[in-house]
Amino acid sequence: MEMCRKLFSLIEIVVGLQQIAGAFYDTSLLMLVQDRSQSNQTNSATSGNRAQQHHDISRFYMIYFNLLRISSLPLTYYLSDRGDKDSNRKITICVPLLGYLVSRPLLLFVILFDWPLEVMFATALVNGLTGGSSAFRAGVMAFASDTSSEEKRSSRLNRVKLAYGAAAMLGSIASGHLFIYFTTSHNLDAGLMVISFIFYLLTYVCSIWGLKSPPNQTQAGYPGYGRLLDEGHQESDSQAADGAESESTTWDEDQSERSRLLSDPRTREKPRGDGSVDKTTIALLFAAGVLYCFGLSGALDVLPIFVLKYPLNWNAVWVGYGNATGYALFLTSFLGVLSFSKWLKDTSLIVMGIVSFSTGMLIMAFVKRTFLYFIARIMMIFALIPLPTIRSVISKQIKDTSYGKWFGLLEICLTISGVIASTVFHSVYGSTKEMYPSICFGVSTAISCLAIIPITMVERRLSSPPRFPEN
Repeated sequence: MEMCRKLFSLIEIVVGLQQIAGAFYDTSLLMLVQDRSQSNQTNSATSGNRAQQHHDISRFYMIYFNLLRISSLPLTYYLSDRGDKDSNRKITICVPLLGYLVSRPLLLFVILFDWPLEVMFATALVNGLTGGSSAFRAGVMAFASDTSSEEKRSSRLNRVKLAYGAAAMLGSIASGHLFIYFTTSHNLDAGLMVISFIFYLLTYVCSIWGLKSPPNQTQAGYPGYGRLLDEGHQESDSQAADGAESESTTWDEDQSERSRLLSDPRTREKPRGDGSVDKTTIALLFAAGVLYCFGLSGALDVLPIFVLKYPLNWNAVWVGYGNATGYALFLTSFLGVLSFSKWLKDTSLIVMGIVSFSTGMLIMAFVKRTFLYFIARIMMIFALIPLPTIRSVISKQIKDTSYGKWFGLLEICLTISGVIASTVFHSVYGSTKEMYPSICFGVSTAISCLAIIPITMVERRLSSPPRFPEN
């Protein structure tokens, strides 16, 4: 029991429960949208009916995701700001979870009482206005950072990401199989929503009564504080005193650990003694992030619709397996950073991730059978490396007191990029689904590869000798 408590703290448990609940909800919503679109058509399986069916599905998800993303922006910034000022990270976790708990059970009423599918737009709006997933992720990462020491922070945050991917993968596989069971039992996907609600309720209870807000920022910033917290306050007073005496040494180790996983010796230290910011480099990093997010978000928004129609025609079980392969990318990308950061620079890691995703999407553009889909997914094993690494490079170009401002601007840019990408890619898919339904994945490949250009320019600027002052 003590071993499990050391490996997985309560914040990882909260993340795991929330992701399992979300996986059940996502599968239930997708299958309901497909069922409603089929019922709106005649029983004949004409090509015109199939085209209208997938047009309805594409339109629904385009509106749903856009409402969810746009509505979450204002409160995400507000909650993060309150969490910084009040030193209360729980607010950025509990408020979004309350939004999930209130809004997402509406799907159960839509299923049981045959309410119009448009009610789900209200669900997306309520979910977004309470912060949504963006505020929840920000709160979780801030909470994990405040309750860990500098030297253990990198491993702690990556452990949280692993909990995110592993729980979502488990939930996706389980939800697909349980959907088949509930369908044969004439309960349809209402059973999935009941399970989802139970997990959301457990998550909220754990966050309210289980999580303890970390002390104020000054105390948490002391180099020895997080270490004592990580070890369950089991160190003796003499050990704490030794930690205080070696404060300067610990600080140096902390700075080394902060960039160990995603850093390169040549780009780690950028003197900023005058407080200046290389805005050109940051602008190039922003451009790379926006381009990559555009290609990534657009393709992933269309993918759930693509697998339901010809030529794949997946059922709920295969949808669960497909979602699970996507969540597995959290693990493979983390292992990629852990392995290759010893030999590759940040910019090289970013390019490696872009190439990995683009290669997979290029294969996806020619998918005709299920096994080709999974081959494409395998090629995307490093697809989640670029955006976190871009944030890492940005953090090395700015002062730590301005992290919130710059990361907030980046998050707004990425969200807007995702909204535009969703609209564009759904439009492209709707226009080409009869002629060549996977053409949008080829478009995603081209746009994602464009992100390599600003990254190459960033590497040249960071490696340029004049950027390193003599003194």
